[in-house]
Amino acid sequence: MFQVNKTNKLFPVTVALVPILIWVFVILYYSVDLPWLDDFDPFPDFLHKWIGASSASGQLRLLFQPNNEHRMVVGKLVTLAYYWVTGKLNFTFLHIAGACFTLGTLFIFWRVFRQTKLNIWYFLPIPFLLFQLQYHLVFLWAICSLQHQPVVLFVCLSMYLLANKRFTLAALSGLCATYAMSSGIFVWPAGLMVLLLSGRYKQLAIWCLIAVAGVSLYFYGMSAQGNESSFEFFAKYPHLSFLGFFAFLGGLFDLFPEKRIEVRTALPILMSFLIMIWIVRWLWQLFSEWTVRAFGWPGRTSSKSVKSDEHEYSPVQMFLLGVITFLLVNAIIIGLLRPRFGFFVMVVSNYKMYPALFLVAAYLTFITSNLAETSRKLLFRAALGVSMLIWIVSAINYLPVISERSKYLTINGYNQEFNGFGLGHVPFSAGAAYVDSLMKGMVEMGVYQYPEGGKAIAQRVDALDAKPAYSNILVKEEGSQIYINDPAGSITLSKDKGEYVFLKNPERTYLFKMEPRKYAGRNIFRQYEKGADIAIPNSAMLPGSYNVGIIRTGNPVPEGGILRKIIIP
Repeated sequence: MFQVNKTNKLFPVTVALVPILIWVFVILYYSVDLPWLDDFDPFPDFLHKWIGASSASGQLRLLFQPNNEHRMVVGKLVTLAYYWVTGKLNFTFLHIAGACFTLGTLFIFWRVFRQTKLNIWYFLPIPFLLFQLQYHLVFLWAICSLQHQPVVLFVCLSMYLLANKRFTLAALSGLCATYAMSSGIFVWPAGLMVLLLSGRYKQLAIWCLIAVAGVSLYFYGMSAQGNESSFEFFAKYPHLSFLGFFAFLGGLFDLFPEKRIEVRTALPILMSFLIMIWIVRWLWQLFSEWTVRAFGWPGRTSSKSVKSDEHEYSPVQMFLLGVITFLLVNAIIIGLLRPRFGFFVMVVSNYKMYPALFLVAAYLTFITSNLAETSRKLLFRAALGVSMLIWIVSAINYLPVISERSKYLTINGYNQEFNGFGLGHVPFSAGAAYVDSLMKGMVEMGVYQYPEGGKAIAQRVDALDAKPAYSNILVKEEGSQIYINDPAGSITLSKDKGEYVFLKNPERTYLFKMEPRKYAGRNIFRQYEKGADIAIPNSAMLPGSYNVGIIRTGNPVPEGGILRKIIIP
């Protein structure tokens, strides 16, 4: 199995490509060229103001202007690059651009792995861990795509450059990480540890000065964003921060996402705790050697001869030290600041890139340790089995979620274009009015164009026979909402096949996606059961008389019809 020649090199490369290609396919197939919720501020609003800015200094201020608690300079530059080339704003491009950062991260890990001189087979668990569908809200949501993925790339690149003694480029990469999003500032303590243990004290002093300058400018003029309440919450519930630290790092073991939070976080907490035992041991060994070399304190000695002004560790060790330090500091801060929003935040999809990175780094610390080859092979097989299991279960769990979200965005793109709401804001609220005005402006300027998918569904509604249909579908008025239940509804992975409710009168058409029914039985791996329903608040529509109906897409001939007439007061 571990013999190396041209023939059997092809097999591990082919296996490694499977999760990568599927991940890329999922992005290209399910991406919808639409903004969602927090996307409006850093992309269309920023671009609209940039185009209208009267001076270069005004444009520069917009580039560094905070978006909530982040400065998304990297993401905004990507947006501008596409605009300069095409004159357009395209969210699918932003998803693809974000994915390129993760592909770059894989390349860095490949370069690090090659420095270990290990057989190519040992690399196989890394793509299965890194190219997960669990963090679909990272690669299919523009704001997350151009926050988390650039941060991970620039942190890894900075640590790789530092470990290989390319200080200037490492510092520049650290600044890029800092100005991708707020978690990027943790690149500085990560680099501090690398330089400290490497004995490069002059560079350490410069690194600290750059860190102080970069972080000070980052937080200049930025509000606290309510984080002071997180400290009050921590004082009352310190155990949630402690457990949150482990739940966050073990998030890739969140294999039962539809179960109660206590159930779904039990395995992540347990597995990350066990891995942390090894990580602490690994860090202790590094620091023990450093104290002996730097101060002559009692500890583990090394047989290596070192220069008087430097304490030599391998570049791989220093790279992993930097990455692990970044992850641990990030987990501590997340555990401190986020539990006040609910413990589910510890395993939310758009955080799960970090536990993937944690497992990759932990795996590399294992296989690069002083192990007998028999033990290393055994460990590799176990890691490959676990990584493939996590990847397969995650695909089963999250492909339906990704598919349904794609359909949800598609029909809400129609609602946003023609009804003034749909992409994350309450209908007829101030936020919805702001988004409606902003997006209409972008369309009038020719910078953005809504995708055709939602309009195609509305056109199919117009083509339906006007007679009533589907007597088995329940339509009921419950207080201030309309409830529709289809006992025969089912879920599909096709983005073009779905079931939607429409409310239509001569003036307008509203579209709503039926929601698959969640499974409530004992099978921990099953998420959905037969049936679909939806509750539509009356406040989502303007007053009037509407025909309520069902439309099913995915076949050449439209399926569906009117269920009943409803009056919205």
